Amino acid sequence: MPEEHNDHEKKDGVSVQEIENFGKKYRFELAFLVFFVLATFFTFAFWGAAWSVYLCGLGGVIGIWLPEKIASLSKATFNFVFKQEKVTQIILAVVGVILSVFLAPLIFLALGLMGGMGIFRQGYKGAE
Repeated sequence: MPEEHNDHEKKDGVSVQEIENFGKKYRFELAFLVFFVLATFFTFAFWGAAWSVYLCGLGGVIGIWLPEKIASLSKATFNFVFKQEKVTQIILAVVGVILSVFLAPLIFLALGLMGGMGIFRQGYKGAE
């Protein structure tokens, strides 16, 4: 007797529509994922890991030291990007990819700034 197929059975793979929906929902997160992966690869290829580690650490210190300034700068930057049309957002993403390739330590500086700000805002909760 042939097996009947219904919509409730588990499918093999992912459909193109599901990938498109995921990309639309998480487009900024995916852009940052691409930036970080490219910056990681090209920091080893062009710069050496030392510059990226130093700038990430420096960014962390600055982020802890000036969290309000970093928060207002990042908020203004994200608001600027969110207010742009899709074509302009794509152009900004391409600029981010170019920066990730040729100025990879700059991406790690920004990552350190955001991490330091996050550490300051979160506070130390290990002693509780």
